[in-house]
Amino acid sequence: MSRTASIFTPSAIFTSNLQSLMAEYPALEARVISHAASRFYQVQLVLEAAGEEEEERCELLMKRGKPMLFRSLEDVYSELKRGGMSRAWLVSQVANDEMIGRPPQYHQSLSSRIPLSF
Repeated sequence: MSRTASIFTPSAIFTSNLQSLMAEYPALEARVISHAASRFYQVQLVLEAAGEEEEERCELLMKRGKPMLFRSLEDVYSELKRGGMSRAWLVSQVANDEMIGRPPQYHQSLSSRIPLSF
């Protein structure tokens, strides 16, 4: 297992150590996941693959062993700011895509990924 894989695990993505993870991996990307009919948000942290032999790592932001759920974007902003992040992507998941089995298209047009700065 590579060094990246051993550090970037579900247990490593707690709010308490987000700042140290950001210092070690400045290319860490945050995706704020919103669902079409919901007012709740989750934060997914993504570490791009460093080489061909490694895969992209994605984990949800956790607190006390459970995925964090935010009620507003302001709550997301304050948590990510506290961890040292200043930008993220807002990703809207549409129920229609899930029903027909289409995977989320994060790297398509700006309609699926909206840049956030805070």
